[in-house]
Amino acid sequence: MIRHITLMLFLSLSAFYGHGTETKLPVPIKTMEGISEYRLDNGLNILLAPDASAETIHVDLVYRTGSLEDPAAKSGTAHFLEHMMFKGTKQRTGEQLVSGLRKRGIHFNANTSFDRTRYSAAFESDMNSLNYLLALEAERMTSLHFSPEDMSNELEVIHQEITRAKDQPLGALGESMLARAWGEKAYGRPVLGTLDELSTITPEVLHRFYEHYYHPDNATLVLTGGFDPQQALEAISLYFSDITLSRQVKPEPSPTMPERGDGTTKVHQGNVNVLALGYGIPAADDDSNTALAVLADIFAGEPHGRLYQALVVPGKVQAVFALQQAFQQRGQYLFGAILTEGSSHQEVQQALTEQFKALRLDPVSADELERAKTAMRFLKPRIMDDPAALSNLLSESVATGDWQLQLRRFDDIESLDLQQVRKHSEALFSSERPVIGYLIAGSDDAHQPTRQQTREQANVSPDAIRQASPATPEKMPDVARFNTRIMEIENSIKRSTLKNGMKVALRPLPGAPGGVQGRLNLRFGDLKSLHNKRAVSDMAGTLLIRGTHTLSYQEVVDRANQLGTGFSMVPHGNMLTIKFESPPDSLPELLALIADVLQHPAFPQQEFDLLKRQRLQALRIPPDTPARIASLEMHRQVNTYAAGDIRRYTEPQEMRAMIENVTREDVLDFHQSFYGAQHGELAISGDFDLEKTRARLESLFGSWVSKTPYQRAIASHEERKPVLRAVSTNTTGGYYIGRLYFPANGNSEDAAALFVAEHILGRHPIASRLGKRLREHENLTYNLHSSLRLPTTGNAARISIEGDFPAGKGKLFVDIIKEEIARLAESGISQDELDMAKRTILNQRSQYLKVNKNIQNILTGQLREDITLAFWIERNNAFTSLTVDDVNSVARRYLIAENMIEVIVGPNETK
Repeated sequence: MIRHITLMLFLSLSAFYGHGTETKLPVPIKTMEGISEYRLDNGLNILLAPDASAETIHVDLVYRTGSLEDPAAKSGTAHFLEHMMFKGTKQRTGEQLVSGLRKRGIHFNANTSFDRTRYSAAFESDMNSLNYLLALEAERMTSLHFSPEDMSNELEVIHQEITRAKDQPLGALGESMLARAWGEKAYGRPVLGTLDELSTITPEVLHRFYEHYYHPDNATLVLTGGFDPQQALEAISLYFSDITLSRQVKPEPSPTMPERGDGTTKVHQGNVNVLALGYGIPAADDDSNTALAVLADIFAGEPHGRLYQALVVPGKVQAVFALQQAFQQRGQYLFGAILTEGSSHQEVQQALTEQFKALRLDPVSADELERAKTAMRFLKPRIMDDPAALSNLLSESVATGDWQLQLRRFDDIESLDLQQVRKHSEALFSSERPVIGYLIAGSDDAHQPTRQQTREQANVSPDAIRQASPATPEKMPDVARFNTRIMEIENSIKRSTLKNGMKVALRPLPGAPGGVQGRLNLRFGDLKSLHNKRAVSDMAGTLLIRGTHTLSYQEVVDRANQLGTGFSMVPHGNMLTIKFESPPDSLPELLALIADVLQHPAFPQQEFDLLKRQRLQALRIPPDTPARIASLEMHRQVNTYAAGDIRRYTEPQEMRAMIENVTREDVLDFHQSFYGAQHGELAISGDFDLEKTRARLESLFGSWVSKTPYQRAIASHEERKPVLRAVSTNTTGGYYIGRLYFPANGNSEDAAALFVAEHILGRHPIASRLGKRLREHENLTYNLHSSLRLPTTGNAARISIEGDFPAGKGKLFVDIIKEEIARLAESGISQDELDMAKRTILNQRSQYLKVNKNIQNILTGQLREDITLAFWIERNNAFTSLTVDDVNSVARRYLIAENMIEVIVGPNETK
């Protein structure tokens, strides 16, 4: 069937392009900053933002319909339909739909919000792939097909999605506050729906919703990235122009927005206390939202924000936040705090409201406004240079009713005057009574949602799952062409070593958009010198950015914002990772700023005390979601390092004891003894001057050396006894993590076959064996995926499998995973599975190397291993030459289900 459809598609294209067929193209509407709007006669809006330098295409089909249009007493209808849009059409099954996208390397997803439903795709710049996707989206717009059994199966998956959302304490608080503000209408209704109302949604209800809202005049098609706009317009016209409104069903009007309420809501969940105040704001397109946008930085910015200075610095709260939620018809502004141990919700609430009342006597200052503008000034050019970010911004702006809204808002913020900000900020806090939200640590059975009894699981043969709808053989990606491109990339990289031994890879790309990206890894110490120094190492790495001998913390932040740059520093025991991005002209000054922060930190006593207090408080809070609890338990099961080893997973109580003993002098001594650049790696890519940058790096880092010897710690495989650890929780749903450890190496001849075996087993949450079995047929999970870790050095390899499951189904989940692993090892894979895996893996690898930031991220690892991108060519060739016997042989040797280390977490879970 797929081959027939594909053939007809290209025959149509041949007629369209080759025989002079006249098809009316979309009508141009307006152009703004390189983004052009068009419209077909049937009302389909089109936004094109071509970028000749981009090597990927991003496509979003946005239906201007979301949960606000859910019928009465049937919340979750829009979201339910989003799921069913992947179940097939009259022309192809759901499995054919998914496999067709995967064969072409098209990454796809969808999500529903209050005001829109969005179908997203990303793939390499290729007109054939774009044609395929456009034809498919036109097909889904006109001929959706699903069965009652499909609905019943997917309902269980949605139940799991709801359960997972309910087990996120902060998300549960936000949903509760919206419900308090709008009751059971409009933004107060959950986007995912409620379990009882979802069970009343019939196929007729979904089809009626589809007929009402899935029309071209209720949709906007957004294309960004590397495509020819004329060809794109012709293809869009070919596939969408004949779609008419022959069904003569007009979209139902959106419900009248009810008045927003106030009051207090309390959520008893999790292990952290939070206080949030939600103030009502106008619709997204209201001009007052421009002035209000700067309040997030003015109140919650670090370290200058009013709430940060008034509450975090003196230790009244752990952290503060501010979030502007502007929806199409109304919205809310959230201001809140994570409480410290011993502080009360009422005290923090009073402290927050006092800060807002103080605006009358101490209004927003010119310095505060300028600082907020500076922090936001470079957001727009960064987004405009990033096709993925631009597609996201345009799609979300479409949901507000005006695709230009956010682009204009960036400009409007720049021109804000102080009186506007003062007027609207004072009005916000004086004219609206907030919704008050309390997240209270612990559980109260009276407040815990109960999960409805689910239907019996489908009785489907696992063999039938694997045999259904086999993939139609298609031509493999052009590996020779891909390898040629890899060598072109490699030849553009200039590798060198600074005089102190630091390894550098520079990839100058004159005229390239997207600015300059960089990554610096600093490595220090050895197992002996770093013994019992995990706490001080983490403290030192986190404190670095909080001030130098010449710049305060605030001045460091301000300087980075003035340059339009950004950088982060994250410690990892015996390593510090610095990631940065910069406009081309600011790179020299950014590198100097980073060097100053790294080499001349002041470690101010006030900042040390503040960080120490924050860390100790955070470590007192146990994990409160099934996924985090499962992760903690897995660490405990696989931890084989002795106490004090820098590689050891440290229990929270152990880390607290260590941090308690750390002094500022310890941090100073650690920095002076361990920090240096000679064992580090630095990679930079983008539009910069090669020789000037090389000289700059030499002067900044070439003489900076660590006083302590460095030796790399290489992990070796250790035999571990099989474990099944069950943890009972008071959460709504459960979570599973399983690991299979074995001796292997990324350089071995088994590596490619291992990647393929793991890919077929569980890499894709829908199309893998585990995905098909557990999600599509057993309906036991909303999200499941596997991953493979193959080290380049050492032989400590593992396959990890993670996923959520319904309450009480953990043991069944475990049994099915082990059964599928054993089946793959014993019975092997088919030629169709191998071909699909090869196509998918090679397409993903090719697409990954189309993004310059991804290449830059690869380079530091390659510098450490003294390898080049030629390694990618070797791996490509290994994938290409794999046979079914190769994969089956590796699966038999490595996939031993009985050796699994597993953790199941959930309500009433026992072995």
